[in-house]
Amino acid sequence: MKIENNGINPLTPQGADPIQRADRKMVNEANGFAQRRDSVSLSSDARLLAKARSAADSAPELENERLNQIRQRIESGDYTIQVEEIARKLAARAYFKP
Repeated sequence: MKIENNGINPLTPQGADPIQRADRKMVNEANGFAQRRDSVSLSSDARLLAKARSAADSAPELENERLNQIRQRIESGDYTIQVEEIARKLAARAYFKP
């Protein structure tokens, strides 16, 4: 017996004819299932946040430079801790919370 390939794949259903698709569309619209398109809008806060993040990402690495300088001063013994200034700032933060 010889089986020939007729071009029909039994695993994938053939598309519905245009009349069936039109009927399905009318039924869906009648039931309130009309096709809707998704839309996205960004609030002004979201736009501002995105702009700030972009600016922060493109900013130079000044903090890393400052931290590296402090590390070098600590390792060399030149760094002195200003206890009074730290205590004053901690107290100010504790009493004057925004």
